[in-house]
Amino acid sequence: MKYYNLLFYLAFFFSLTVKSQNFEIGMRTGLNFATLRTGDNTGSNNTGATESLTRLNLSITSEYTLSNHFGLDASLGYQGKGGGDFDEESILRVGIDNFKRKLDYLSASVLVRYYPLMNSDPFQPFITLGPGFSYLIKTDELGNEIVEENIRGKLDISSIAGIGAKFSLNENLKFEVLGVFDRGWSKTIRQQNESLFNQMFWFSVGLKKDI
Repeated sequence: MKYYNLLFYLAFFFSLTVKSQNFEIGMRTGLNFATLRTGDNTGSNNTGATESLTRLNLSITSEYTLSNHFGLDASLGYQGKGGGDFDEESILRVGIDNFKRKLDYLSASVLVRYYPLMNSDPFQPFITLGPGFSYLIKTDELGNEIVEENIRGKLDISSIAGIGAKFSLNENLKFEVLGVFDRGWSKTIRQQNESLFNQMFWFSVGLKKDI
């Protein structure tokens, strides 16, 4: 709820300084193509990545239009993360084999959107950027829950960047497609003394309604 309170106060502030266009609320769902990485992505010897694991995402969304070209999008929902087996090169480099981890998160994000076209157009492409915050609620390791001592942290902070588009179905209802790259910066779990980080591409579709 604190993220919705923050969104409300931001919307109120901007309503005093810019012309308000509309406020939208809706839902979206889609697929995550999730991986887990070791190391710091610098190409050091201990850097490796798992194969992609397909998970689900589902969230409640809201958007406040700040101007003809900018909006503030907030979401709260479920994100499935994790990773499959390490690829052959990574197995040789970090020595981790027979690996599959599913991580379930309660996630929130606050993203700035830029619309190159006017917000009155029926087709509105956009780019989006901002932070994500995820809290670990369930873990699974090859059918068994991951032991607590191997969980490095339950809070995952990430950077999110993506592209998408909205299509007006009628005066108050919009259909939306969104694809993003989501890079986690927090240590999540430990495997053979290696700290693993979340990373994924995700795609979603949804509906938003003016209120």
